[in-house]
Amino acid sequence: MTDLLPITYDNIDALAASAFAKSRDVATAIREDVLHNLKPLERSGPERLLERIERRRIFDEETLVEIDVLTDRIARLVQEGTTTVEYVDTDECNVTPAYWTAQRRTLEADELGRALMFLYDLHETLLAVHDLMHAERAIEAMRMTS
Repeated sequence: MTDLLPITYDNIDALAASAFAKSRDVATAIREDVLHNLKPLERSGPERLLERIERRRIFDEETLVEIDVLTDRIARLVQEGTTTVEYVDTDECNVTPAYWTAQRRTLEADELGRALMFLYDLHETLLAVHDLMHAERAIEAMRMTS
């Protein structure tokens, strides 16, 4: 899905910088593809996430929770806006499969799906940074007890 840097202590700074860059992409996606596709009362979560991104507060647990909740909501809306169309071609000259399906999305589902990819990418990068930091703390705690 994404081109995540290797998760090593050598590049934790690069991962963190990448997360900040990806957060700007998420902010743009929320503004351009998400907010206008949600009902007014459903916009508070994405607006809180935008505020956290603008304040550069993306590495805390609350940000991960906001992303989780938003991705779940958007994924449901994309699924609701997606229909499967079945095609049948009974022409005797047809040499391709006579039956196939295709998915069709509403404009709203298409826009939300585009934003969802940016959210997943940021989430993956934030989790990598969190994993490295937790591992670093655990190793330091082990060293202190030895």
